[in-house]
Amino acid sequence: MKSKKVRRKQSRRQRNRRFKAYIARFIALLAAVATLILIIYGIIKLFSFLGGIFDKNKTTADDDNTVHNVIVIDKKGSLTETSVEDFDTSEYDAEALEKMINDTISDYNGSGGERIVLKTLDIRDGKARAVIYYSTAEDYASYNGKTFVIGDVEDLDITGVTLADDKNTVLTHDDIKKVKGKYVLLNDDTRISVPDKIQYVSRNVEKTGKKTADVKKAGIDSVIIYK
Repeated sequence: MKSKKVRRKQSRRQRNRRFKAYIARFIALLAAVATLILIIYGIIKLFSFLGGIFDKNKTTADDDNTVHNVIVIDKKGSLTETSVEDFDTSEYDAEALEKMINDTISDYNGSGGERIVLKTLDIRDGKARAVIYYSTAEDYASYNGKTFVIGDVEDLDITGVTLADDKNTVLTHDDIKKVKGKYVLLNDDTRISVPDKIQYVSRNVEKTGKKTADVKKAGIDSVIIYK
């Protein structure tokens, strides 16, 4: 009998040891996975940081004295415009300017929700820097009284517009049928940042990065195709 009891006790101890060993291995595995996730996250953050340093797509109106207007288009088609204009605080009132902008935006929005929002207005060093959000390209065009269209390339009519890629290969009417992606059409001097790589631009547009371009001649329809 004693022998059986001893064996049972030994069996319980062995099971307990095995259970503890399994738990220890499981905890070690979780720790290893967590460490791996942290390493991967750190690498992603590092590349994101380096990308922010070297990628010209991060350019804003404050980064370049020659650029006074920047429009950033996101994947959903909404826009964020940053504009920088001269502002003499000795002649004009900052609070009055902010009220005027908010009043015009409020009149535009009406009861249709916040289609346009003044995000920030910063006045310093003789400059007024305004950041305005537009829910759609149509809202931007209507509010500012300018041409601004975002659409699918298959709906783009390039009659009278010459488009070329980085190799200066001109996009023909036949070729455009094979191009997939989106386009933005505008007629104002501005820097444009699009959510995907730029494929073709019209002649009066200069690429400044993989996803950014400067439109040089106001009043002329400019086209950027991106994918």
